[in-house]
Amino acid sequence: MKKFKFTKIVSLALAMFMAFSVFTVSVSAANRGDAYKRQLTADEIATIKTVFDAKYYGTVYMDVVYFYGYDYYTPAIDDILFAHFINCGIWEERQPSAAFNVDVYASRNTDLQPQFGDDIIAYYMYYATHLKEQSWRVVPTLNDAWAKQATIYSVYDFQVGQVGPKPGAVAVQTPDSPAFKLDDK
Repeated sequence: MKKFKFTKIVSLALAMFMAFSVFTVSVSAANRGDAYKRQLTADEIATIKTVFDAKYYGTVYMDVVYFYGYDYYTPAIDDILFAHFINCGIWEERQPSAAFNVDVYASRNTDLQPQFGDDIIAYYMYYATHLKEQSWRVVPTLNDAWAKQATIYSVYDFQVGQVGPKPGAVAVQTPDSPAFKLDDK
């Protein structure tokens, strides 16, 4: 009985730690993204929508679904989730689908870093408009980056004209990071 109680306490402590960690990272990302936020053009919105998967976004970011008070069976949920992504989620570096992680795409495609720097929208636009080219580029998911032991930085850590992150940038994922498999299914 004591073993069960101990396990329960440790599990609760771990859950609280993870919840606090995720909240802290989310708040930090949201605040950082505010500096880059801008009005998107209709063309940018339409193009980005081609890589957006509402079911994935709603599953991974349940806080958004709960905030708006909708569930998966609400007919307008796809539009509501996409509106959140365009207005908030994209700037917070939330991912639009299991197949695309903007931080991985920016970090592992060093030829794009000098051209786009920290312009998160430029990476989305390039990915969505160069689909034939994507066949020879790296798989833009956290799982693939982890499997290939790639170090991943936030897209906001890059500068135009420079390959690699800004001095002092802290990696989002490193080769010794634990396997974090929320990105793929």
